[in-house]
Amino acid sequence: SKTYELAIKIAGKVDSSLKASCLQADKNLTALGKSAKAAGKVAAAGLTAAATAAAGLAATSLSTYADFQQEMANTAAIAGATGEDYKALEAAAREMGAKTTKTATEAAAALGYMALAGWNTQQSIAGLEPVLRLSEATQMDLARCSDLVTDSMSALGLGVESMGDYLDLAIQTNNKANTTAEMLMEAFIGCGGAAKTAGVDLTDLSTALGILANNGTKGAEAGTAMNSMLVRMTSKDVALNAMKKLGVSTFDAAGNFRGLETVLTDLSAAMANLSTEERAAYMSQIAGTNYYTEMSYLLDAVAKSADGTANAWTNLESQLQGSDGALMKIAWQITGTLKSSKEIFMSAVQEAQLTIGEQLAPYAQEGFLYLANEVLPVVTKELGEIVPQLIEAAKWAWENRDTILKIGAAVLGTVAVYKTAKTAMTAYNAVCALHKVYVTAMGGKHLPALIAAKIKDKAETLYL
Repeated sequence: SKTYELAIKIAGKVDSSLKASCLQADKNLTALGKSAKAAGKVAAAGLTAAATAAAGLAATSLSTYADFQQEMANTAAIAGATGEDYKALEAAAREMGAKTTKTATEAAAALGYMALAGWNTQQSIAGLEPVLRLSEATQMDLARCSDLVTDSMSALGLGVESMGDYLDLAIQTNNKANTTAEMLMEAFIGCGGAAKTAGVDLTDLSTALGILANNGTKGAEAGTAMNSMLVRMTSKDVALNAMKKLGVSTFDAAGNFRGLETVLTDLSAAMANLSTEERAAYMSQIAGTNYYTEMSYLLDAVAKSADGTANAWTNLESQLQGSDGALMKIAWQITGTLKSSKEIFMSAVQEAQLTIGEQLAPYAQEGFLYLANEVLPVVTKELGEIVPQLIEAAKWAWENRDTILKIGAAVLGTVAVYKTAKTAMTAYNAVCALHKVYVTAMGGKHLPALIAAKIKDKAETLYL
């Protein structure tokens, strides 16, 4: 460390070491001040950035929560859910939103479709994850997916307890036949009522629709065709009489439907040795002229193969029977990607936003209501008084436009005259200044005097 001595002032002199120390201390204090000022600027910038980020987070959180809250309000209104039921639905939507590629708001909308189908709170909660997973597995829009699931299950008469098996079968058919789960459910909506009434096995029905899809008839078109064929084979006299002639019965001795595969197999065998004309006539009577072609697809599928191998129906049906767990398997496979991981992350982010937004919402709602009820009425009243005055001023200006234009022209003319005079004065001053410089340069003699002197000198040269 440095040691500084205290000098005694003698004859007006001070020891140099003390002066140097004071100067260094002053420099250090100045540097410290600058550093503190710079640190203050950095801190201020940091606080500003933090405040901006916080404001942005609050705004996005409120917006996210507002959308979710509104969707939940819509769902609750449809379901008639209040109190604990509402809390249970909200918790289910947020839970599924946080752990799937779908957001909580989308999950709330899906619950609304289930409520429209008449499902109660517990049924809707139980069915939520399977519907979300089907949407993931098929990449189908969630609202569309939820709508199709509920409508098709209602058409088939299936309860929520059967949803797992039903969706496994739907996704398996999606993978093993030339159709999609979406088109299959469209077909179920079309023929589900007739299938339920006749007591058709769901795997048999899925196999039949898969066969039709493999031959180009799918979706709602396939559902309409299957509905017509089932109705005719179970209730139309023309079809029943034709089948009776062939020795085929739709129902057993107890009056129960014998099974779609069984009936089709018997019809195919009964018509195997008929002429083309006879076969065509029977199929027309049984299936109707509109769906003659679709009936031929089904009969060909159940026919025995020439080489003794399994027919098309048996091949597809055996694959559909191993559908247990198919939905979750495909859903996990589809979502095991970077894109899906990002979507799951964003869903988790939305859950964080919902947590923040839920806390801020009461204050924001109170603020909006205050603005609407207290501030805007005053502003509106003031505007109501100002606007008419502005309108009157505009009307006066229009009515006196000629006078205003004349005044404007006069003002512009005055400005132009002023500018011209100012320019002339500037030129005059410049000439004066130039002459002054010239006089100075010529030893104080003015230009006229110089000219006269030159003339005199010339005359003297000529005549003297």
